[in-house]
Amino acid sequence: MSASLDMSLPAVPARAAPWAFAVNETAASHDVQITLLSFAVVGDIVRVSGLVRVPNSRDVRLSAVPDLVISPLDGPSLVLVAAHVLPQGRMTWVSWVYERPTDLLVPFEARIEQIGLLYQVGGHFQEQPQGPWLFRFRLPPPSEPAPSGTSRPD
Repeated sequence: MSASLDMSLPAVPARAAPWAFAVNETAASHDVQITLLSFAVVGDIVRVSGLVRVPNSRDVRLSAVPDLVISPLDGPSLVLVAAHVLPQGRMTWVSWVYERPTDLLVPFEARIEQIGLLYQVGGHFQEQPQGPWLFRFRLPPPSEPAPSGTSRPD
């Protein structure tokens, strides 16, 4: 991170309107690519969505939701509330829901240590590749909503 970043930004108010940030960070290990797509804040929860891909194998899927640990660089991990997957062949949509942290405008680190894969070739067998799949990102302040009755340019 650049030393010139302004570290004095205030926390987003607890009752601010819902907002989302495109993370778009990909990490790869053991021929498994994981992309964190978005970080959405709604009320007291945070939803992180992503994709898990195994590009060189057609007969594999996730055997469980990967454990995504997210924490501010100088604080405790976010508390996981729920997680789910939606398999789509070699690509799987994954969603994790966390309790909202007090401060959102800080640098975050997200990490997956291992994932479970289920292969469907010649019967079923499982593998648990070790990562880590590591992501670092910082959320920008939410943008101001457009005033009622006006539209934003495309």
